Amino acid sequence: MLDLSTRLLYYKRREIQTEIVSAAKDREVGIRYQDAFGKRPDILQYENDVLSSAKKGATSFHISEERWASPMQISTDMRRTELDALRSGWDLVLDIDCPHWAYSKITTYLFIEALKAHGIATISCKFSGNKGFHIGVPFEAFPKEVNGIPIKDWFPDGPKRIAQYLLDYISKNLIRVEDGIVDFHNVRKTTISLLSGETGKNEEELSLTKCAACGKKSVESPAIHKIEFVCPKCTFRMVLDKGSGFMKCPKCSALMDRFIHESPRCPCGSNKTMTEFNPLAIVDVDTILISSRHMFRAPYSLHEKSGLASVPIDPDTVLDFEKEMAKPEKCVPSIGFLLRDKARKDEALHLMVQAIDFNPVSKTEKKEYRAIEDIGIAIPQELFPPCILKILGGLEDGRKRSLFILTNFLSSAGWSYDNIEAALLEWNRKNKEPLKESIIINQVRYHKTRGEKMLPPNCRSYYQDFGTCSPDALCIRVKNPVQYAKAKSRHLMKPKGRILLTEEQKKMRKEYRERLKKESASIGEDEAKA
Repeated sequence: MLDLSTRLLYYKRREIQTEIVSAAKDREVGIRYQDAFGKRPDILQYENDVLSSAKKGATSFHISEERWASPMQISTDMRRTELDALRSGWDLVLDIDCPHWAYSKITTYLFIEALKAHGIATISCKFSGNKGFHIGVPFEAFPKEVNGIPIKDWFPDGPKRIAQYLLDYISKNLIRVEDGIVDFHNVRKTTISLLSGETGKNEEELSLTKCAACGKKSVESPAIHKIEFVCPKCTFRMVLDKGSGFMKCPKCSALMDRFIHESPRCPCGSNKTMTEFNPLAIVDVDTILISSRHMFRAPYSLHEKSGLASVPIDPDTVLDFEKEMAKPEKCVPSIGFLLRDKARKDEALHLMVQAIDFNPVSKTEKKEYRAIEDIGIAIPQELFPPCILKILGGLEDGRKRSLFILTNFLSSAGWSYDNIEAALLEWNRKNKEPLKESIIINQVRYHKTRGEKMLPPNCRSYYQDFGTCSPDALCIRVKNPVQYAKAKSRHLMKPKGRILLTEEQKKMRKEYRERLKKESASIGEDEAKA
C-alpha cells in the first residue's frame, strides 16, 4: 500500500502533474482513494489539481478510453444515443493483463507487431503498474467514418472487433507450432509441457479440440448419445437423453424397444477430432476495458498494490522492460501515451476494415446484446449451467471478465441487485486473489443505474477459451447460459407425472393418431359395404 509521504513526494513533481493532466484532456477522470473511487464524472484541468487530490488522499488517477465534448455533462441515466451525441471520439486501448510476467511481455510484443503489420506507426505502450501493459492507438489515426457510420459512434463495437480480430491474426500468423515446438514469433520457442510448468495451466487447458474434417472449434466432447424408444405394439416413438433404462409406452403401456443413437460431435457430421495448441490460452486481451465509461490508469499514475508507476515505454523495447524501471524515484517522463499530434491520417483504416470484415454486424449479435425483459422470478443456483457454477466456485484468473459475466447472468436470471451483490462478494472470497470489494459494489451499482438487463456472452467458444465450459446434455440445446437456466426452470415447473415430449415427438404422435383415424374410417367403410 502506498504511504502518504511517497505519494505526496511523487505527485508534487511538476513534470508528473503535467503528464497526467495532459493525458486527461477531454476525458472523464476517476480519482481513486485507496480502495474506492471519488465522485464521477470528474475532470483534471490544472496541474495543481493532481497535488490537491493527493493531499486529500488520492492514490491514483484513471481516465476514460472515450473522449467527450463536455465530460461533466455525463450522467449514469443517459441512453446510448445521448452518449453518442456527447462523445467526441475514442482511442483504441488494449489491456494486456497476464499473470505470467514473461508472457505478458510476449503478448504485448505480439500485439504491437500485429498493429505494425497493418500499417500503423503511431503505437503507444505503457506499463499498467502491476502485471501487464496498455497498448494504444489514438483516435486521429482512424478514418472519419466506416460503412457510413461516424467513427466516434463505433464505440464500443469498433475496438472490440479490433481486439477479436487481432487475437485471431496473432494466433494464425505470429504463433507457429511445428514438431511439438511452439514458436512465439521467434521471441520464445517452447513446448506445451514447458508452457504448462511456466504458466501453471495443465496441458488440457493449453489445448483446443477441433473437428478433423472442417476444423471448427465448436466440437462437442464426448459425442452425444440419444436413446430412441419404439413401442412394438402401437409403434409410438420417443427420443430421450442418455440415462433412461427402460420405458413403458405412454399410449398402450407395452414395454418399448430401446435403441442407442450417437449423434456427431460436429455440425458437419464428423465424429473425428484433433487436438492442437490453443494460442489464445496464453495470448489474450481484457475486453472489459472496452465498454462505455470504463477507465484505465493514467500514464505516470501510481498503482496502489505494487507502488509502481504506470510508465510509458518505447513499444520496441517492451521485451527488455523490467518492473524496477517503474519505481517512482526512477520515473522520468520522456515518452507520452496516445500521441494525437503524431498520428497519420487514416493509418488505421485497413485495420478497422479488416476487423469489421472478420466480425461483421449480424442480426444474431444485435439480438444477443439487446435488453431482455424481467422473467419475474429468481432462478435458484442449483439450476445454473455448468460454466456459471464453475465460475462461482472461484478462479485463479479472469476475475474482471467473470464479474461482467456474473452480473449480467444473475440480473437476467431474475435476481435482485441486493442478492447479486451478496452473491458476488461471496464469490470474490473464493478467488485465489480477490478483487477489491469496492470494484464489485461499484459494478453492481452501475448496472443498477443503467436500468437495462443484458445477456452474458453466448456459449460456447467464449467459455471454452475462458476454461469454464463443461457442457452437459442440456447445453447442446441452448446458445446462452441464461437460456439454459430458464429451460431447466420451465422443466421443473411442468406438472409432475406428465411425460415431456419434444416437438418431433408431438409431431409423430399426431401423425400416429391421424393414421389410426384413417384406418378406423377404412374399416368402417368396408363393414358398410359388406
